[in-house]
Amino acid sequence: MEENTGMFIMWIIVCLLLALIGKNRKIGYGWSLVICLFLSPLIGLIVMLCSKKKGTEYVDMSKK
Repeated sequence: MEENTGMFIMWIIVCLLLALIGKNRKIGYGWSLVICLFLSPLIGLIVMLCSKKKGTEYVDMSKK
């Protein structure tokens, strides 16, 4: 029983730390945390890294 509790606490801590990456992205901290908690920290990290950064403008160089 204590082993499961320890794993659960580690899962929460990892999710909280990974959600900090999403803080500066369009997805935001809250959604990053929800995705990490309900899916997995690895899938949450992938989603966060695919999300655009806040305040970043992308220029389409092919249209000139």
